[in-house]
Amino acid sequence: MKTTLLEPGKYYHVYNRARNGYPLFGEEEDFRFFLKLYQTHVCPIAETYAYCLLSDHLHFLIRIRDEACGSLYKNFALLFNAYAKGYNKHNGKEGKLFRFKMKRKEIRSVNYILELIRYINQNPWRHGVTEHPANYRFSSFRATLTTGQTMVAKELVQSYFGTRENLTANLLTQVDEEVIRPFILEELPSGQATG
Repeated sequence: MKTTLLEPGKYYHVYNRARNGYPLFGEEEDFRFFLKLYQTHVCPIAETYAYCLLSDHLHFLIRIRDEACGSLYKNFALLFNAYAKGYNKHNGKEGKLFRFKMKRKEIRSVNYILELIRYINQNPWRHGVTEHPANYRFSSFRATLTTGQTMVAKELVQSYFGTRENLTANLLTQVDEEVIRPFILEELPSGQATG
């Protein structure tokens, strides 16, 4: 499989999961710690369009900033390594936490960007973690719709959907599984739901 490099100005679906079914995030503090590290290591090089952290996996839709330079993969390596070390220390564990160094896929179509924004924001609901995406704290759903400052590039996301009302409605519109399937990075047994 050819490695997809991270290049300025391009969009990527970034994904990772826990090894061997272990949790990535055990407590609320773990989710907050990861997001703080994300803001430190990734936000300087990428605009965040959508994200979701679930107990055993995570998704991000990002656009690498035009001015970003150097080995951009290194920022993600620093994020995942710093989180794994902190998580292991806090929980008295050792060894690798993440299954992958980082899975990512370049997104080249506006239609795919729109579907991924929906897919990632609906992920907690799709996995049965919440009855409504707005109730889940560790995804970009609420951050995208709030008027306050967040790490989500809300204005850019809204520009894809037109009005704020259209954005809200679209975040709740069912994802087209056939359109999105090529951009889902999870490796699940056949017949199991993607997420």
